[in-house]
Amino acid sequence: MRTVELKSFSKPILRSWTDPDRVRNSERWMGYCVGPALVACLYCGVSGSYLNQFYTDVLHLNTVVGGLFLTLMPIFSKILDAVTNIFMGQIIDHTKSAAGKARPWLLLSGPLMALSAIFMFAVPQGSRLITALWVVCSYNLYFCVSYTMYNLANISTIPLSTRDNKARDTLAMASSIGINMIPGLVLAVIFPSFLLPFMGVNQTKWMQVMAVLSVLAVIGTVIQYYFTRERITEDTDGKAEEAHGPEVSLKDQIKGCCSSKYWLMIIVVVIVYQFYNNFQVTSMLYYSNWVLGTYNDGKTLSLLNIIGQAMLGPGVLFLWPLVKKFGKQRIYIIGSIIAIVGGFLGFANPKNLPVVLVALTIRSIGFLPLTYVTLSLLADALDHVEWKCGYRCDGFSASIYSIIVTVSAGLSLGIFNLGLSMNGYISPAADGSWVAQPQAVQNFFTFGMYMVPTLGAFVLLGIFLFFDLEKKLPQIHADLKKRNGGEENAESENPQ
Repeated sequence: MRTVELKSFSKPILRSWTDPDRVRNSERWMGYCVGPALVACLYCGVSGSYLNQFYTDVLHLNTVVGGLFLTLMPIFSKILDAVTNIFMGQIIDHTKSAAGKARPWLLLSGPLMALSAIFMFAVPQGSRLITALWVVCSYNLYFCVSYTMYNLANISTIPLSTRDNKARDTLAMASSIGINMIPGLVLAVIFPSFLLPFMGVNQTKWMQVMAVLSVLAVIGTVIQYYFTRERITEDTDGKAEEAHGPEVSLKDQIKGCCSSKYWLMIIVVVIVYQFYNNFQVTSMLYYSNWVLGTYNDGKTLSLLNIIGQAMLGPGVLFLWPLVKKFGKQRIYIIGSIIAIVGGFLGFANPKNLPVVLVALTIRSIGFLPLTYVTLSLLADALDHVEWKCGYRCDGFSASIYSIIVTVSAGLSLGIFNLGLSMNGYISPAADGSWVAQPQAVQNFFTFGMYMVPTLGAFVLLGIFLFFDLEKKLPQIHADLKKRNGGEENAESENPQ
């Protein structure tokens, strides 16, 4: 693939506002927390459960072709998304600019994400064919094009930020807080308590809310662009030919990544986690509406999020000290066991609110490592690939990561919607009235809420029993510094 040169990013107005030598707090919290948080608010609002509720309860698309439309559309869209992810990953790997190879795409993705997100809810109704075509086009424009552009660039920023492992861990923590905690507060509390009752089945109100989130996403990409830096790209730029030979082909990148057992293990972890997490998130909204509470009652889902998942917020404060003391591998193993216990407790008492809240609290504690540490593990695995093969595979790995995230979302959503159809889900009427769901539907929501994540936790437990990369990283980093021309960046980049 030819080099993509973005010369306009050499203009002074587009220069990074960060320290070129070390990670400071402004970069950590603005570039990796606040910026991604604003974008994540939009993504969480248009993906998974809320978008699916818009499709089933506002547009009534679950009745199109006997339910096959909502079953197959997300799956086929994610197959297309896999292709665009590979393509975008190669573009990032072959991009050259004064801003780096990933950061320019952060800035360019903002307006496109906003427009495509608004189109997803500005769906014309009347003709079923026109409605379906509009949904397919707008869905793919957002997920396969604009969000893919942003997501791959975002995933690449941490591995390219610095070689200092401690500093990189703090960036991963800040990014996870931004992506999970802040949107969780907005969309897990404000959405079900206030916005869902406000929007109901009124399409215009859905469009208004999503327009506000779209503006915030554009602001988020601007913040993230100016408060990030690609120090590894800057260190190797201009020396790539001398240090590593000609540009690395896609075939060699695949071969290099597959030669690292740790890279492969992390990929399996991401696959399992993304599938069961997406299935659980979608199930939770329907479970709250039809099993534990009543439709859009404004309190049940809020309670599950505020109390049952509260530990996903402040839990990060004690997670990282524990990681430093016991190591990532042990923390993942303990977390998986705790998540399994919480899952079984909730499944055994699905209609007992106090027990459910306790079960979700336990499970949230178990999920903390997966929520906040996984991007750091991916960065570690990429260092192992570079150590083994002599070249980096950031863009390709970001492509694979993004493919997993998007395909898992589509596959889990398609399977969930198939379950709705097979078990006889009854959508609310146009006036907002509703009837109780059949017992088979309620059982399906309960299984998706508890047992799908529990089975996933069992798989992850088995993987992390053998994930010992952390012990080898000090020697890997020492070897990489020597290979790349001495003690570059030797000065510690610990938090200021």
